[in-house]
Amino acid sequence: MKKFQFRLQSLLKYKRHLEQVAKQEMAKAVADVLTCEQRITELQKDRISATDQLESQVEKGMGAGQFNRYTEFITALDQMIIREQSKKTELEKILSDKRDALKQRTIEKKSLERLREKQAREYTQEMIREEQKGLDEIASLKTAREVNNERI
Repeated sequence: MKKFQFRLQSLLKYKRHLEQVAKQEMAKAVADVLTCEQRITELQKDRISATDQLESQVEKGMGAGQFNRYTEFITALDQMIIREQSKKTELEKILSDKRDALKQRTIEKKSLERLREKQAREYTQEMIREEQKGLDEIASLKTAREVNNERI
């Protein structure tokens, strides 16, 4: 009895590879979004700290030049936060695209795997039928011999 061979095995292997690559790309996109979120959080903490320092310095009394530097720094932090938030939006769109690509790759791979399983089942059933046919033939030959031996 010959072993089952799936003729599209190399294609299935390639689809599995593509799915793995898509998983890695999605993981990188998730990491990029998380890194961007961390930067936003750090910038927001820096802004809060700078505004607290500015308020405490204003209460103690400060020069106009120093006040301007603090407000420029806070404004720069605000602009950096806005840039990071827009970057995060772009990264989330990329993540969504990577997720869709992974979903598509997984569907393609699973359809080939189902085809392989179906063909393997059909092959097994065919082998069982052939084996049963052979056993039936052996049984009928044995019966024919017994009948033939009884006649003699």
